[in-house]
Amino acid sequence: MAVTSQLRPSAAFGEITITEWQDAGLLQSSVTKPILATVEKRLVLRKRGQLEDADRKALQNGLGLILG
Repeated sequence: MAVTSQLRPSAAFGEITITEWQDAGLLQSSVTKPILATVEKRLVLRKRGQLEDADRKALQNGLGLILG
């Protein structure tokens, strides 16, 4: 899922707000976008952080809604 700090006034379908963005190591409040992609491991330069449990569960629920 794509993560962005470009927030809309109201979330679009499939967007999930990361409520604990600071604890996740993000620089600004952020949302996930319903864009699925794969990236080769060698292209990942660094790990920014990790979602907290509440945000991880929200993401799992959101994926369930998107994918059916």
